[in-house]
Amino acid sequence: MSDCERHKIMAIDREKRDRIINAAMKEFNKGYKNASTDAIVKEAGISKGLLFHYFGSKDKLLDFIIEYAIEVVVKEYFELINFEQRDILERIWQTVLLKFDLSYKYPMMFDFLTTAYKENMNGVVLEMYGRVMSEFTPRFFSGIDESLFKDGIEPKMAMNVIYWTQVGYSHSQLEQIDSTDIIDFQKEYERYLSEIQSYFDLFRKIFYK
Repeated sequence: MSDCERHKIMAIDREKRDRIINAAMKEFNKGYKNASTDAIVKEAGISKGLLFHYFGSKDKLLDFIIEYAIEVVVKEYFELINFEQRDILERIWQTVLLKFDLSYKYPMMFDFLTTAYKENMNGVVLEMYGRVMSEFTPRFFSGIDESLFKDGIEPKMAMNVIYWTQVGYSHSQLEQIDSTDIIDFQKEYERYLSEIQSYFDLFRKIFYK
């Protein structure tokens, strides 16, 4: 059992815990110095005393949120990808579903980790995250069946076009949602998947035999 799993906040109601975690990630995404515990408790709908009862300080809250976010991303994103799937479109489609499912619960998670990494909010923990990312990227693009592409198409260029299109689209759509407004996310979820699927259908026509 990890330190996060043993943390006393894990004993409280899941819905309440997720409110606190989402509110903290939203606020810390502004940067450590700009993050306000007053804003976090207001967003989460709890008292400041309760927040500090669980975490003790702003620094300890941040450390927990970073560690928790990394654990969740590894378990509910990286470890669930089927690398035996050799069609790059199908492999990327897996990541789309996994990322949106995770963002459904924690809308700010990926943006928060990016901000935390850039600002080096917790050097030791984020070094681990950096290693995970550096190992993931080359593995993700290995073992792809390049024979699926049309003659004359450079597979690596095509894969980059597909990958960066879905990354850019997903990011642009998530940015349009209030970071903790789960209801808005639920309303838009099917539309997002349908639109991304239409891009993938186009890529299959353009790049595949």
